[in-house]
Amino acid sequence: MNQITATVKDISQTDIVTYIRLSSSDTMLSLIKSKTPKWLSVGDKVHCKFQEASVCVSKDCPGKVSIENKLPATLKEVRKTDSLCELTFDSDIGTVISLITTRAYDILGLEKGCEATMLLRGVDITIDPIIEPIGMIKT
Repeated sequence: MNQITATVKDISQTDIVTYIRLSSSDTMLSLIKSKTPKWLSVGDKVHCKFQEASVCVSKDCPGKVSIENKLPATLKEVRKTDSLCELTFDSDIGTVISLITTRAYDILGLEKGCEATMLLRGVDITIDPIIEPIGMIKT
């Protein structure tokens, strides 16, 4: 499970979904939720979690895609079997792990050290509050 820390920058409710904009380092992320968590406010720090299989990868992403979160990254480590590849990327939001098929890895022509784009669907990201221990809260 990937986990990063981010700050809530904007919460926009529509009649169907809620859009949540987060900032992690200098990178903006867009989340889509069916409803707004009652505890969530602009300015909150949150943990964002997403599965390795939710991180799609593109070596060249020139066209338009429906996924809003396009994160440039460098492929640092590759663990490859006959069927699956575990890829470790370094990006502005930190280290991210992706799990793709070996066939996709070969088709994309990925190799250790190459630049790639990680594509992350906003519906695949869950958020949890970061709660400071009582003794750490400044009044």
